[in-house]
Amino acid sequence: MKAKIKQNADVLVLSLEGKIDYESQDVACAFINKTIEKNKTDETPKKILVSMKELQFVGSAGITHFVEQLKKIHVDTDVTPKYIGVKSEFQKIMKAFDAENEFEFFDDENLNRKNGKPVINQ
Repeated sequence: MKAKIKQNADVLVLSLEGKIDYESQDVACAFINKTIEKNKTDETPKKILVSMKELQFVGSAGITHFVEQLKKIHVDTDVTPKYIGVKSEFQKIMKAFDAENEFEFFDDENLNRKNGKPVINQ
């Protein structure tokens, strides 16, 4: 699995690529946490998007810990990442762990949803 970061004005895009499994999920979560911590110390905090467009689903057995770590990010920080390009398999598992409806899913970096409503400026 690879993790990349791209900065556009007031938005940080974290791209996760490849297969995520039990071994690689800790690397992905550490990368997201490190980026959020750095973002807190920046003079101008950025919105954080987590792109999962290129992330391959390999089964739910190892993914549950990954989703729990993502939820922890929502609890431990004042930054709420938005998730883009999340495949339906990941969404099902993420929603199963998301009683508080903290995960927001979007189609692309412009934060368009299937209904075409842009929400990046909200």
